[in-house]
Amino acid sequence: MQEKVVSLLKEATQQILHKHEGFISTRIYKSLDGTKVINHIKWRNKGTFEKLLNDPRMIIHMNDIDNLVKVERSLCELVYVDKKQ
Repeated sequence: MQEKVVSLLKEATQQILHKHEGFISTRIYKSLDGTKVINHIKWRNKGTFEKLLNDPRMIIHMNDIDNLVKVERSLCELVYVDKKQ
């Protein structure tokens, strides 16, 4: 199931997110135990993200994933980044 979710997220990124103003990047992580997927999407601002949520294609995509697995969605604010130089 994990690979199916990853595939759906990649497809949505390429076909839907790339076309939305404000989209910056996506990082998709899968747990090594095969049970979880994390989709970290970076947006220019909250308003552009909220526009995406009203896109009928995105609603269908989210429903497809919701029908496969338990989903927890959360809007977060970046508060700290540290990189080794």
